[in-house]
Amino acid sequence: MKGKIEKRGGSGSGLFLMEMIVVVFFFVICASQCILAFATSEKMSRQGRELNQAVTMAESIVEVWKQEGTNGLTNRLGFSEESAPGSDGSQVYLAKMDGEWRPAGSAEGDNWRVARIEIREEDGMAEATVTMENPPDLPAVAYRGEAAELLPDSEGRVVFVLEARKYVHPQR
Repeated sequence: MKGKIEKRGGSGSGLFLMEMIVVVFFFVICASQCILAFATSEKMSRQGRELNQAVTMAESIVEVWKQEGTNGLTNRLGFSEESAPGSDGSQVYLAKMDGEWRPAGSAEGDNWRVARIEIREEDGMAEATVTMENPPDLPAVAYRGEAAELLPDSEGRVVFVLEARKYVHPQR
């Protein structure tokens, strides 16, 4: 008779242990979701920062081109003319950029970003298209223009494209 009483009047630690396991499991699931949210927000923050730096540099390139022409691009920003002209006979200039979209000059290395400016002139108007590109091994991020439209064909390399126009005074 004494054995039956001990079985019925147990301490209840088995039920308490089961409740604790459920609580810990729930806490682990919630913590993993919080970590995932923080990682995603860090990635978005980095992409936004890179986009902002690329836009600022693209605007600076256009301003130098408007004020000083191609001489300013080569002398001040380290652009070099591409050997083959663009598809429509335009001038194409390339420059290496460092990780923060600043001109890197002739620095050696494989992991450089590229700024490309294509200049077309016709009927007194000059049009420049600045393209900022990541190397293939950097994370994919692609935007275009002010609305930051995604560029599906860039495979994540093109970070920003900026188009600008200026009136070219006729030579006398």
